[in-house]
Amino acid sequence: MKSIESSHSIEQEALAGRLPVLSGERIYKSYGSFLWTCCTFSAATWAFLIGGYLPYVGDWRLGVMGYVVGLIIGMAVVTLASGVPSYKYGTDVIDTAKSSFGYRGAIIPLFGLLATLVGWTFVVEALTARGAANIAATVTGSEITGNAHEHLVIGVALAALVLVWAIALKGPKLFERLNGYIGPLHMVITVVMMGILINKFGVSTLWHSQVAADQMLTKDPVQGFSLAIEFGVSNALTWWPVMGGLTRLVKHKKHMIGPSVIGVGILGAAIISTVAALAAISAGTYDPTVWMIAVGGKVFGSIVMTIVLSANIATMVVMIYLSAVSIQQIKLFARINWGLLLALILAPGLYFAFKTEWLLASVMSWLSYNGVMFVGITGLTLVDYFFLRNEKLDPASLFATKNSQYTFWNGINWVAVAVTFIAIYGYLKLYDPVTAAMSPGFRYFGASIPVLVLSGITYYLAMRLIALPLKKGGYNFVGKEFSRPALEATPGSLKVSL
Repeated sequence: MKSIESSHSIEQEALAGRLPVLSGERIYKSYGSFLWTCCTFSAATWAFLIGGYLPYVGDWRLGVMGYVVGLIIGMAVVTLASGVPSYKYGTDVIDTAKSSFGYRGAIIPLFGLLATLVGWTFVVEALTARGAANIAATVTGSEITGNAHEHLVIGVALAALVLVWAIALKGPKLFERLNGYIGPLHMVITVVMMGILINKFGVSTLWHSQVAADQMLTKDPVQGFSLAIEFGVSNALTWWPVMGGLTRLVKHKKHMIGPSVIGVGILGAAIISTVAALAAISAGTYDPTVWMIAVGGKVFGSIVMTIVLSANIATMVVMIYLSAVSIQQIKLFARINWGLLLALILAPGLYFAFKTEWLLASVMSWLSYNGVMFVGITGLTLVDYFFLRNEKLDPASLFATKNSQYTFWNGINWVAVAVTFIAIYGYLKLYDPVTAAMSPGFRYFGASIPVLVLSGITYYLAMRLIALPLKKGGYNFVGKEFSRPALEATPGSLKVSL
């Protein structure tokens, strides 16, 4: 009996902590289970917001096509860069990143992960709260304004935080089951919404509709297509921390790239962005909380919005779960009970519940730079794992400081650090995601793809010329199969941190 309890305790600690997740403990055991999690995560309110913004690149057809192409390319690269090594060793994405950045240098991707996942969690909280208030006003048929409206927004935001905490507390097994229902339902209502658009306006009218010329970011179709591809690739790059965090829970290797590319790039982009783009043109606004009701009517539009908001909760759960696992790299947080850790990460949301309007107005611009943070990180981690390490890591060194293969220079790989910041600088010279300022070269190459390629090549050459001759980083290591016997004896002992 003690052996069974000990085994269960170890499995729980692996799923809610940094212990490597072994094959028998992984929860995504089928193609569909991982597919629907990727779909649900990508199909939150932001998917409709992005889709509604695509017509402004100059032509909604080029916008949707470019966005989907960019997402497919980006998701394939990101899944290889962070998903494959985390899948192979069952480790958190920040632990695998230590093989590139060093056990201390991994604080840089950790910062990017927390800024992205926690930041977007609170943005989605605000979108959910304000969307729910709009539904309430529509259903009751009355104008909820002033203090009454804000009180409703605050109440929904606080309730969302409690619900997210309760679901995340149960671990990934629960939200894996929930996503199996939410994802398909989301696709059904999106297809129905498309049917309503066709019935209302006709295929020909929809196909030839465009936003007003003076509202377009560019009238150059080549530049518009590049801009749409950039939206897709840069959006996919923000999945670097997500894919590594989720693929450690995938049982079969063949269930990684397909579900991520199809779930995010096709179901979460091609279908949703097309509907959102056409609805935004028809309703005259890219705000989904407005056009869903305008297009679908009060009853069906409110039902659609409710389902979308439920997907928001699922998305927040995934982001908070991944954040709570990764933040345990910091010794202080590794000692805290799982429920309390989740509460601490969600705690700032209590403040933002009272500041949702400010949050959406101010923080969204800063979060637009999220993809920029991961351009260099994605390029160098891909090259490091596949081209320099030949897909072999030393698992023990991922959790050690003394005698670690990944010490580099006092725990930091300065080459990786330099490439990361040079990539950010290079990206912003080509394209500023907030002001939409584009360099002449952006018209043909975009920003993410050339910077990804150049950062990978730069990292490879620099490591070959500097780190390998100095025998830094354990590149002569021959990979071995990893088991967890020592950790199984003391599941609470894994407190090695940054």
